Amino acid sequence: MLIKKYIPLALRQRVRALQHRVSLINSRLYCPVCESTIVSFLPLPEFYRENAKRYGFPYQTSESETCNEAAYLCPSCSATDRDRLYALFISDYIGNLGSAGSIQIVDFAPSEALSAFIRRLIKSSGKDINYRTADLMAEKVDDKVDITDLRSYETDQFAFLICSHVLEHVPDDRKALRELHRILRPGGKGILMVPIILSVTQIDEDPDLKDESERWRRFGQFDHVRLYSKSGFLDRVRDAGFEVRELGKEFFGEELLKRTGITSQSVLYVVEKS
Repeated sequence: MLIKKYIPLALRQRVRALQHRVSLINSRLYCPVCESTIVSFLPLPEFYRENAKRYGFPYQTSESETCNEAAYLCPSCSATDRDRLYALFISDYIGNLGSAGSIQIVDFAPSEALSAFIRRLIKSSGKDINYRTADLMAEKVDDKVDITDLRSYETDQFAFLICSHVLEHVPDDRKALRELHRILRPGGKGILMVPIILSVTQIDEDPDLKDESERWRRFGQFDHVRLYSKSGFLDRVRDAGFEVRELGKEFFGEELLKRTGITSQSVLYVVEKS
């Protein structure tokens, strides 16, 4: 009653309108890569769904461990849901780095949106971080390298690496994993991710298979040479010498994953060299 008596109706209405807008902002979706508040993310492009159906890929997108078919892309920067997941971790990683000494980071087959985010983050941190991008085929990278033969990099060179959705394209993924382990310094960490189908019990692979339609059917994409099971992926990563942490909803929080368009069954694999 006192509020109604001493605060004009017009002002009370403006306050209620402001509270409503704040409530909407707090509940909106958010892209941690471009730091945009958005209404909705964009779905997985039809190209993938159409070809999966056309060639008879037997698994549904819902069986993928880390893929949000309904909220795949950010409409502002085109970051995928996995880019957004990585950004959450990388922001914390760089923010918690000490100020002493220079460190090197290498990003294989970099995502354009995530790479731009990392560069902005490094610049704003003021820390001495040398970030390099690497790929065998792409033109706009710092280093042209074959991930199975990284002789241009020294042993124990990098403090952090990112290798996302690369190994499923590589004929000898075990050799690639050994090279990644070699170039990471003791105590160094990395993000190591591949497409994983949770209902698959063992790795299906055929590096010599050239027929693109058969690759679609067996591996879910024309340029993949294997389909990973969760246990098979973890076994190969550990066989290369890495320790592995699985960071999911318990680590990030379900509400944060929901707001950033990441499914609650998503898992970030962080490897470490002891």
